[in-house]
Amino acid sequence: MVSSSTARRARAAVAVGLAAATAVAAVACSTNTSTSSSPGGSTSAPSPSDLAVQAYIYTYPLVSVEVSRRQATNYPAPDPGIGSAPMNQLGHLHFLPDAGFTDVVRPNVDTVYTSMFFDVSAQPLVVSVPDMGGRYHLFPILDMWSNVDASAGPRTLDDQHGYQFAIVGPGFHGSLPAGVHEYRLPTDTGWMIGRIQVDGPDDLPNVIAIQDKMSAVPLDAYGSAYTPPVNTDIHADWPRVEVAKYIHDLTPQQYWDLYYAALSHDQTRPGDDALLAQLATIGWHPDTELDLASLPQPERTRWEQAWPTALAQIEKDMGNTEVNGWTISRTGVGDYGTAYADRAVVAYAGLGANLPQDAIYPSARVDATGTQLNADHSYVLHFPADQVPPVKGFWSLTMYNDRGFFVDNPINRYAVRGEHVHTNPDGSLDIYIQRENPGAEKESNWLPAPAAGDFNVMLRLYWPEQRIVDGDWNPPAITRTN
Repeated sequence: MVSSSTARRARAAVAVGLAAATAVAAVACSTNTSTSSSPGGSTSAPSPSDLAVQAYIYTYPLVSVEVSRRQATNYPAPDPGIGSAPMNQLGHLHFLPDAGFTDVVRPNVDTVYTSMFFDVSAQPLVVSVPDMGGRYHLFPILDMWSNVDASAGPRTLDDQHGYQFAIVGPGFHGSLPAGVHEYRLPTDTGWMIGRIQVDGPDDLPNVIAIQDKMSAVPLDAYGSAYTPPVNTDIHADWPRVEVAKYIHDLTPQQYWDLYYAALSHDQTRPGDDALLAQLATIGWHPDTELDLASLPQPERTRWEQAWPTALAQIEKDMGNTEVNGWTISRTGVGDYGTAYADRAVVAYAGLGANLPQDAIYPSARVDATGTQLNADHSYVLHFPADQVPPVKGFWSLTMYNDRGFFVDNPINRYAVRGEHVHTNPDGSLDIYIQRENPGAEKESNWLPAPAAGDFNVMLRLYWPEQRIVDGDWNPPAITRTN
């Protein structure tokens, strides 16, 4: 159980970004990839006003990651109660949320987080991961533009006896020790968002023991005793905020000031040249500060009007893929290329999203008839024997109330996991979604619904088989039984 004070701090620290990764299930990629997604996608040349909007959309993820970085690292030392840590130090989260946790929507009870914001401009950082004993885990590494440039874990590395990998910036030209995997990023600064499988509160001490064996050290200290810095500097002018709301409330000039502060220690990504050439036609350059007050009034007005227009595009529903009542995002998440609108939407609603090869999170609010799920009714999610979720990691189904929080229930169960449910004699599987206990024989497959009101569920598929990624497998519709 996490205290209310710790929970409040968690919201302002790492949790603000980590739990957003689960919210990406509600985000799908834009089906419109014209002027707002990539240069040249429109048959007509974009107007100066369109390009000003595009400049905001292009830069939004960098600003979002920067604000998240300030939230997570502005502490003198690692704090396991909230998962925060200074730059280049691992922040381990040592608690599992329960029904009383309401600081982050769609929280997760499947994994415990280990995260780190890093700066490898001086030298690479070597991360050591111990033998997990077959426990599923993944450590995606994002650049400052929110792209997942690498993902360490059993899908990509031999994790039989643990492993080491180095996070390397674009300017490093040295060599790494034997056995250390290289992950080279296009920016010097970035974010590692690790997730380690946990099987409920009783298993949490085992995961904490694994976290305690992890390390992150500068390359020149690898193989020797290393003590991370303590009592690091705190920036009193970095407020504790909700990232998306904070950015929304910025003035255009405040936004650009924050962007250039973030860019001062980073680079643009390769492949952006076409868009940057277009933006240069309206006088915008990625590394030249924009002082709106010094511009002629028409140009200043253009930039000021473009900001709310860009926000409206970023914050709108981008059109979800729906199958059998499930909202699913499979493509364009984590690896965006020049799909700048998609990247901005995910940065707004689901910053920290995994690659679909690592995890896919279908979510459902309606039953097979398209009717909102509601506690007044009972439901069954039936998987035929050949349609049980095909994953190489594990899968779970989590219950949320209409506000996106866990549901208080007599057995304190917030999710059912694939390894704990019982199949039928023919190999099929039924999950009972209802407020009443279905009885002792079915309780292992019971996902408790709230006492009243609407609800929604999320299916988490870790390390999905390729047929899930390709869209050849979809979860069946949820069927009402009363």
